[in-house]
Amino acid sequence: MTISKRLLGLGASAAIILAACGTGTPTTAPTQEAKKTVACVAFDTGGLGDRNFNDLAKKGLDDAGKAGFTTHFSEAQGATDYAANITRLKDQGCTAIVTVGFLQGEATAAATALYPTVAFAQVDTAWNLCGPDFTCGNADDTPRPANFTGLDYHIDEASMLAGYLAASWSKTGVLGTYGGQQFPGVTRFMDGMYAGMMYFNEKKTPATAVKLLGWDGNTTGTFVGGDNPWNDPAKGEQLAQTLIDQGVDVVHPVAGATGNGSIKAMNDNKLWAIGVDTDQYLTLGPEKAALLTSAQKAIDVSVLDFFNQVEGGYLGGTDYAGTLANNGVLLADFHDYTSLISADVKAEIEALRAAIVGGTVKVCTYLARGC
Repeated sequence: MTISKRLLGLGASAAIILAACGTGTPTTAPTQEAKKTVACVAFDTGGLGDRNFNDLAKKGLDDAGKAGFTTHFSEAQGATDYAANITRLKDQGCTAIVTVGFLQGEATAAATALYPTVAFAQVDTAWNLCGPDFTCGNADDTPRPANFTGLDYHIDEASMLAGYLAASWSKTGVLGTYGGQQFPGVTRFMDGMYAGMMYFNEKKTPATAVKLLGWDGNTTGTFVGGDNPWNDPAKGEQLAQTLIDQGVDVVHPVAGATGNGSIKAMNDNKLWAIGVDTDQYLTLGPEKAALLTSAQKAIDVSVLDFFNQVEGGYLGGTDYAGTLANNGVLLADFHDYTSLISADVKAEIEALRAAIVGGTVKVCTYLARGC
């Protein structure tokens, strides 16, 4: 396994520049001129219609089509489809392939060696140069392939802002979260929720500290698991009800379409939720009324920018890091709650954002496991 669970940063020589706002607008102005690059995406399980990270990557692919790229895509029903889907896309003539999701790491790593002239990128991943032991300079070091780009997002920074908002909004002082499966692309959201709550408790010193159910800020939490963690809204409703029964009034589900069921349950109970990956207020139905905000990744923008980089002659060899500082992650609009969230809380969230960007506040400082 050569795909890292840690961020390695982006080389300046092939930087993928994100848009200066969270609208998903491409940084390279689209044209109708035909491109030589064939742009393709291999979607993860959960599939299209998840209103989450798969759909965000699809928007990036659609934007590429509008910009003149020939495009193809594949969908995975299970992990056994990953390698076959990549091969199928290669056989369709794809010259730039984005794989979506951390679980496709092994298949993507193998494909970089099988198809050295194809440019690969992977959402929610950075390459582990130092090998399985994460110690550089010994025998298991794994040089980054020249045709690989990791697209990694520090979503814990945006989720920390969401956690602070949730803690300030909660009427019961009990927040909840859970994930689809336990890997960094999921637990970073949960880390941020925990850190934001702890930062609120530190700054506000409430008589009874706000608490979070579903994640301990270390390694233990609640995960859907099983054969269908990402696309089971009914299960999401059940999980939300369990949390509600324990006093939770704001939940941050990190489980694709399963989480959408939790948002519905919170809305049905006139309670609140924090969305993930995209500004879910713009993608959900009536249940969106429960959303205070979303912790958002600019996946669509970075996918399109990767294709534009390949069109310009780039093959790979670097990793991209999306942060609050470069708008690669962000806190979405408050929408229906804009006038209900106090000016003081908004100012406190903006001050926290500035402190994270400036480096005076680090998410890991507020985790149970530390930095």
